[in-house]
Amino acid sequence: MAGLLPDSNGEQQLKKPYNKRRYHLLIQQTGSSSLERLEIQSNLVKVGLMALVVVILGVVTGGAYLFGELHAKNRMGHLQDENQLLAHQLDQVKGELGGVVGEMDSLVEREQLLRVRVDLPPVDADVREAGIGSLVPLQDEVIADARVEELLSELDHLERRLIVTRQSFSEIQDKILDDEDRLHYIPSIIPLNEGRLTDGFGYRRDPFTKRMAFHHGAAFSAPRGTPVYTTADGVVKRVYKAPGYGNMVEVDHGLGYTTIYGHLKRATVRSGQQVKRGEQVGEVGNTGRSTAPHLHYEVRIEGTAVDPLDYFYEGYFMWAGR
Repeated sequence: MAGLLPDSNGEQQLKKPYNKRRYHLLIQQTGSSSLERLEIQSNLVKVGLMALVVVILGVVTGGAYLFGELHAKNRMGHLQDENQLLAHQLDQVKGELGGVVGEMDSLVEREQLLRVRVDLPPVDADVREAGIGSLVPLQDEVIADARVEELLSELDHLERRLIVTRQSFSEIQDKILDDEDRLHYIPSIIPLNEGRLTDGFGYRRDPFTKRMAFHHGAAFSAPRGTPVYTTADGVVKRVYKAPGYGNMVEVDHGLGYTTIYGHLKRATVRSGQQVKRGEQVGEVGNTGRSTAPHLHYEVRIEGTAVDPLDYFYEGYFMWAGR
């Protein structure tokens, strides 16, 4: 019902009636035709809805938290399994690395022996071990595991040794190639394919004077006309006649080496001609001071005669002594 209320000026005004909103629910029981009316105030409905929202939010939040916890535990389990697997694989790699290190040690031993054989100085131990700085980057996250750090350190050391050893083998190869090139110019074969050694280097009884005299080369008896071959690469220095040795050929091989072929029937080369080891330079003869067809062969180093037998390969030496 409406009433009159005084305002701030003392005047009366009409009071608005209080209209409170209500909700009505009609309920009918099963098997009954009567309806029951239930009144619910609007503020109670609001409170109920708010409570329902709070409950739903709580359930969702709690469920999300529990799901996160379960997921984290599940992931932790997987990470632990992976960690164990990685640890096992790490042990396997370390074992295999030990085998590689053993092979590397064996390789270094062979390399050291080769350096000795080709007359190269040994690699300094400090150079072999020092390397050229860190080759394997060590990340902070892996340093935490001592086994990983140890493995990386061994890999770094192995790679350092590998670099030095590879450089050493390259040096050995260059030396061998250089020596092979030099070997072409060093007398090293018998100058005949047939015949026999009759006199060696040193003192002997001269067949003409019957006195002891020094023989500066080696004498090979062979049939007249037997081919005579140069014993190393070189250049024909002289084709000439000498009072004692008859028709002669002298070949300059470089590196201080020269060879002389005497008592030839004839020379088959000319002065200044390039010759290769095994190339014919003349024929066995009996010219000069000679009692029968044979070859006088000399090897000289810087003009001094040396024993030719010291410059034959083992197989040739056996042939010469038959």
